[in-house]
Amino acid sequence: MMRWLSAEQVVALHEAVLERWGGMPGGGPRGAAHEGVEAAVQAVKNSYYTTAGELAAANAVYIVQGHVFQDGNKRAGAAAAATFLVANGIELRIPPGELRDSMIELQTRAEQGTRTDALIAWLAGRLTGTEAGSLGSAGRRKRLWDFR
Repeated sequence: MMRWLSAEQVVALHEAVLERWGGMPGGGPRGAAHEGVEAAVQAVKNSYYTTAGELAAANAVYIVQGHVFQDGNKRAGAAAAATFLVANGIELRIPPGELRDSMIELQTRAEQGTRTDALIAWLAGRLTGTEAGSLGSAGRRKRLWDFR
């Protein structure tokens, strides 16, 4: 049985990354009450993706593309993806620096018009170490949103 992230959990992850690295709190264009977060969480639950890797990637993609927070969307997306994997018993197989770089690349690819399904497939491979050439990080146990 898949364990899903709630909107409240995603907001808490966002608050944690802002506390650690700074940034502006609050919801994005859909509203200060984080309406965009609820939409992103529901989009993951209602998606046709089936693997934990794809669903973790969908969490990140929908948060980043939806710009659900005023600031820190890439950091919150990374934290949500990592948390989703761990909650579902899947090892996060990407080093923190590569996770950070992947979130930046995700934003770039999205701005260049890459389709959402292609973004999710690419990011799922990065997160789970199934992408060709991925370095992986067996046994890594850092705080999930600690990118340094």
